[in-house]
Amino acid sequence: MKGRKGLVVLILILSLSPFQCGRKATISIPEELIGVWKTTAPPYADRFFEIKTDEVVFGTGEETFDTYPITKIKTEKDPKEQRTLYTLYYRSIEGQEYQFSFYYDPENHGTIRFKNQKEMAWTKKEASDEKSDDQTS
Repeated sequence: MKGRKGLVVLILILSLSPFQCGRKATISIPEELIGVWKTTAPPYADRFFEIKTDEVVFGTGEETFDTYPITKIKTEKDPKEQRTLYTLYYRSIEGQEYQFSFYYDPENHGTIRFKNQKEMAWTKKEASDEKSDDQTS
């Protein structure tokens, strides 16, 4: 009897595993974060980052960029202020996990400040800005 129960459990586990292996984790990136972010700080004039629903893109200058899949997101509300600390976790092609931490402030159409560079503000590029950039290229 014990052997039969074990066999039934084993068959049940094996029959469900293909469905579990093919499942992709859903990451819920807040809508206000999705987009291309730029700063007016001169050392970063040719830099940007883009947050998508499932990946983060870092513009590394001279029209080059690196793209990484987002594996999870962590959110912490700052109790003293109106901003939220977000940490995006992403993975390199080699499997190394990285963190990208920043504060988001919804005031004035939203700004992002890196956790380690709070003095520098990044603002979201509007769709009309992207079109004018495409026309000048």
